[in-house]
Amino acid sequence: MRVLISQRVDVHPNRGERRDALDQAWGGTLERLSGRSLLIQQMPNRPQDVPGFIAQWQPSMIVLSGGNDLGDAPERDATETALLTHAHAERVPVLGVCRGMQMVQHYLGGELKRITGHVACEHAVLATRAHSGPAELSVNSFHSWAIAAGRLATGLEALYSHADGSIEAARHVDLPWLCLMWHPERAGDGMDTANEWVSRWLTEVI
Repeated sequence: MRVLISQRVDVHPNRGERRDALDQAWGGTLERLSGRSLLIQQMPNRPQDVPGFIAQWQPSMIVLSGGNDLGDAPERDATETALLTHAHAERVPVLGVCRGMQMVQHYLGGELKRITGHVACEHAVLATRAHSGPAELSVNSFHSWAIAAGRLATGLEALYSHADGSIEAARHVDLPWLCLMWHPERAGDGMDTANEWVSRWLTEVI
């Protein structure tokens, strides 16, 4: 199976270089979650290259990784918009993680809000009535933007929410897209259970 994954933009403080970067943990994480060997291609933040990468790679799934707030790296925003346009047209599975979930919300016309108390911590998220997974998950958290209760974009359905009402996981009602505000590739005391839940989704769509 071929996976195309987006990358964050890091700026070198001394040289002013804009560098594409991806946590090395992603390869092993995706293979564990999917239960199979994968061919993983990192997508450069060059929106003009997206059609060529899609044509050559023909991904079975697209992952929008974390890092960067929307607007901080316009080249990444444009690249991920192009990836989602392809995934929407061709019904390609998408896993959106943290910023990736925010990008899906934005792409579908939804809004985000600033939030506090969700950076470098762990907390519980509770299942919504629309979901039949574990009633509660303990997950890591590294975001300062969130989706408020009742503000999900059209086409998305909430799966897990925080006690403050912010939505922590959602799926598309028609497309095979899953969005998470937590990071499966990072550690956390309760991440095994959360990752098992993500793994079940992956085995259903790929």
